[in-house]
Amino acid sequence: MSASVAPARSDQLEGWPDLVAATRAELGTAIRGISRAGMAALAVDPAEVALARGLLGASPMAVVALVSAPLGAMTSASRMAQAERALADGADELAVAMDPSLVRSGQLGRALGGVAPLRRLAVGRTLRVICHLALLGSDLGAEAAAGALDAGADVLMTNSHFDGEVSVEQVAALRLRVGRDAVVVASGGVTAPALAAQLLRAGATRVAVGWSAFSTRSIP
Repeated sequence: MSASVAPARSDQLEGWPDLVAATRAELGTAIRGISRAGMAALAVDPAEVALARGLLGASPMAVVALVSAPLGAMTSASRMAQAERALADGADELAVAMDPSLVRSGQLGRALGGVAPLRRLAVGRTLRVICHLALLGSDLGAEAAAGALDAGADVLMTNSHFDGEVSVEQVAALRLRVGRDAVVVASGGVTAPALAAQLLRAGATRVAVGWSAFSTRSIP
């Protein structure tokens, strides 16, 4: 990392417990570790919201429920049911994944059709849309992101945690398309503190990092 790029601060980072088939104890260890690291937010699957809320207690860290993630292939009724349960369990924010296959098929309006109902459901809560830039490419992904803002999104996430690694170029293209005021979370495959700092410099508001990436590192 260039000496001119300041390291990412903990309040510029968000954590998610990137564990496969984790036990409840393993998941709890990851959530508590993310909390102790002072991240700004914790992203979990809807089924894990209640556990996360219980473990965080009075922590100011926001709990983000990943609705219809990772690839948005879910019926409208199922998506709404998942979101309703997550909010009832204490989620502070919803992050809905649009369906990138619909976007690639020229059906952006249909891909964003679920945003407005979730916006109405999540009154007073933050609504994010996951835009899949790694799958769609910077240009089409940025177009989808701009549409998400028009549909009512408060925050844009570049990728789901399974799309592939977010790049500096993706973040820069997205920032150019949506302007300086939009909240952008760079997400997807971030495992190095140096990359997190570069993504912030490229225009990300925050960077989402998997638990394994910082569980053994000191975060400033």
